[in-house]
Amino acid sequence: MSDKKDMTYDELIQGYRDKGYELERYGQVKEIVRDQPRYYPLYKIIINPDYEKTLLITTGFHGEEFNGPISILNIFDEAVDFAKERRARYILYPCINPSGFDLHKRYNASDEEQNNDFMRYELEDGKLVGILQPGEKFITYKPIKSPAKEVRYLQRDLDKMEVDPHAVLDVHQQQGCLENGDFYAYYYDNRADCLEIMEEIGTFAKVARKGSAWNFDDNGRLIKCQIDDDGLVLLHDGSITDWFYRRGRKNSICAETNTDLPVDKVGMVNLAWIKGLTKLITK
Repeated sequence: MSDKKDMTYDELIQGYRDKGYELERYGQVKEIVRDQPRYYPLYKIIINPDYEKTLLITTGFHGEEFNGPISILNIFDEAVDFAKERRARYILYPCINPSGFDLHKRYNASDEEQNNDFMRYELEDGKLVGILQPGEKFITYKPIKSPAKEVRYLQRDLDKMEVDPHAVLDVHQQQGCLENGDFYAYYYDNRADCLEIMEEIGTFAKVARKGSAWNFDDNGRLIKCQIDDDGLVLLHDGSITDWFYRRGRKNSICAETNTDLPVDKVGMVNLAWIKGLTKLITK
């Protein structure tokens, strides 16, 4: 198990190879990293391809959120054992933004933002927005191509999937705004199921509760975001989880952990989400 927070993308990918996993390449991007051209192959890992019930796991959208990719590498063997036991298929994208990961930088080396950006909402006045205000009505939603080259490869690969996953886990982390806890989650209409999983996580980590708040700037529209009393946030933000939710997948979760949390504890949190979502789709 690695707690090395300065792990490189090459070391992360080699970690999966050392564990015996087959990595499938779905694209390659070129970036200038530390004044040198660098080609980054993009990989996914498919576990139990013949099983129907599918959990999609994404991590590493934001390069400064390095705990996510490292923690998933650490706990993946145990997750795979659980998938075999429950007859579930996992599709893992182990690091979506490799140059950002190497630089500990939110977006890629070319600063192509916003990168977890999959759709726009059309409001009643015809305006297109990336994030809905709480309770704001909309007419429809429209897919968009991400500004980030590596995410466009991801979008194309997801479009090729024959069946939508039954659940989606997008792994992130957050610096600040979590002074009163270790983890929280963005969810949609599966609150009771989320709370059951979070109760289990709460046995070894502290949930961040109401009082933690921040703002999103959606092209001049200020969107206030606040964690509720149970450590949950309901926000339609056009992200990958929102996109799959609009396609009928209510079990779409964005899992957040405190940046200062030790990597082994982050792994325990993310493993609990993986197992909990797996249980939900394989009942």
